[in-house]
Amino acid sequence: MKKRKNSKNRRLFLILLIVIIVLAVLFYTVKKDRNLNTFESLIKDTIVEIEKIIYKPINGFNNMIEEFTSLENVKKENQILKSNVEKMESTEAENIELKQEIERLKEELNIEHVLTDYDYLNATVISRNSFYWYNMLTIDKGSHNGIKEGMVVINSTGLIGKITNVSTFSSDVKLITTNDTNNKISVTVTNGDTKLTGIINGYDYEKGLLTVEGISNTATVSNGDYVYTSGLGGVFPSGILIGKVENITTDVYDLSKIINVKPSAKFDDINFVTILKRNDAS
Repeated sequence: MKKRKNSKNRRLFLILLIVIIVLAVLFYTVKKDRNLNTFESLIKDTIVEIEKIIYKPINGFNNMIEEFTSLENVKKENQILKSNVEKMESTEAENIELKQEIERLKEELNIEHVLTDYDYLNATVISRNSFYWYNMLTIDKGSHNGIKEGMVVINSTGLIGKITNVSTFSSDVKLITTNDTNNKISVTVTNGDTKLTGIINGYDYEKGLLTVEGISNTATVSNGDYVYTSGLGGVFPSGILIGKVENITTDVYDLSKIINVKPSAKFDDINFVTILKRNDAS
């Protein structure tokens, strides 16, 4: 019994001694402002080497996962690029088909020009007479830049007008808001799949609305319908946005509609415009 008791005490003493040593090592290791002694350095180095042995296969496994993930990402990117190349080929074929279809439609509808037939030349407004504010403005491009009378002028929001007088370095633009009786513009009012053709016949300066006439009173037109150039008449190409229907009334005989259109372009503030020039391929 005495031997068993002594053996038990020795084991407790050894455990306590190990705990004290470990605590002492941890205590001295935590102190950053003190150099480690030989014994502490040996323990620390041993722990570091053990960590290396333990973490080496873990790090290797993580690297394998990263490499595998990277390869998967490369494969996905290659698939996306391949898909995009196939789409480009398909899009090119569609473009060829669309160009052919446009030519057929131009022949069938007797439309001479569409927007794809034009190059674009940007210009700056350099003069605008306050007495003819809604009739005319002057831009800084002329015959030197290839500008010719009758060319169409737009901006980022819609139709502005057409070139009238051309000098070497400047040109006058007659606006669609002019009440000149010779400035009739054929337009299309789009209502879903229905397209109705009318004529711009004036501008209300106070309300800021264009007047479109020539559409039968039996036709269906709604507020918010879009109004585009029709391409008829050979001056303006088809498809240029003019504005949206603001309200609708009828003439005195109740036979045709009078459609008031809110222009998409802001005619009170025009600083930059774009001229449509027929390209060489056309």
